[in-house]
Amino acid sequence: MKTYGNLFEKMVGFENLMQAAARAQRGKRLRVSTSEFNFFMEKEIFKLQEELNAQTYRPGKYRQFYVYEPKPRLISAAPYRDRVVHQAFCHVVEPIFDNRFIHDSYACREGKGTHRAMNRCQEFVRKNAYVLKCDIQHYFPSIDHDRLYKIFARRIRDRRILWLAKVIIDSANGLRLTLSGQGEDIVNGVGIPIGNLTSQFFANVYLNELDTFVKFALREKHYLRYMDDFLVFGQDKGHLHQIREEIARFLGDSLRLSLHANKSTVFPVKSGVDFCGFRVFPYYRKLRKANVKIFVKRVKKMQKFFARGEIGLRYISDSVMAWIAHASHGNTYKLRGKLLSRVVFKKGLASAEAFGEAGPGLFLETGGLR
Repeated sequence: MKTYGNLFEKMVGFENLMQAAARAQRGKRLRVSTSEFNFFMEKEIFKLQEELNAQTYRPGKYRQFYVYEPKPRLISAAPYRDRVVHQAFCHVVEPIFDNRFIHDSYACREGKGTHRAMNRCQEFVRKNAYVLKCDIQHYFPSIDHDRLYKIFARRIRDRRILWLAKVIIDSANGLRLTLSGQGEDIVNGVGIPIGNLTSQFFANVYLNELDTFVKFALREKHYLRYMDDFLVFGQDKGHLHQIREEIARFLGDSLRLSLHANKSTVFPVKSGVDFCGFRVFPYYRKLRKANVKIFVKRVKKMQKFFARGEIGLRYISDSVMAWIAHASHGNTYKLRGKLLSRVVFKKGLASAEAFGEAGPGLFLETGGLR
């Protein structure tokens, strides 16, 4: 196996850190922490360089908060200067690992994503009678730090990169990573926070072990994964049940993970496969009802905020068009027309009037754009 050294100097280079800062601030330029860092940009970059070179760098305190769409999750946001380090780190090491990932791993990779994963899913649906659909229980909070580090170290021999990798991985120690909020859920040495670029990268590195096992040990051709959701297709229902047992055993023995008992099942593909926000059938796709409900709820909130003058047309347009772009990957023409024909935005619009009769099209009634 080829290993890589002499990476640290490239990572802490001034140009790489400056580019990392530019990537880290995308969508966050107006935040106070970002503005403060940018105001003293060169000074802050040199300070990071000094700390990294001396190996005195330590991550700051995470800011934790909940999100509830599409499902409840506890997000842990690193301080801005740490996100700069994460960007610089991933820019150097991620290509090394990405080249070794299987083709059909689609999460958080350049040129992949949900829509290409869904296209591949539909391709496999057309070729097979059954599917094994699996979900890993509490994936991010269950990743073992020591095992993750050893997997990472198999390909990296630069000692200072290995030091930084361990610092980032262990920065989750002392964090609450589950939704229950109980103190006993804090377990050092286990779990990485949802919300970090490095967490997405490390999550892919960890489950690449599963990908390799399924593709090369079990020799399953029709397999794909999007983060901790993965599918194995086949013509024999009994064979897929056997594959499920093999996967469960491998996850437990090698990665200390377990399958979600209620979300790891074998069923006919003709009933549709829930994947990446759609229900995929051989020749059409339906948008999941949960996605539609989230969009309707989001529009109602935007109507309230717009009526109070708290958001503008650009924000509304970007949000609606983003949903349309996503929904258009399914057979949703009539659904989109039905939803958008009833949406009205007015200054002073009462919340009870949300989704009132508005005629065809999306109307933004502001006097300037209609």
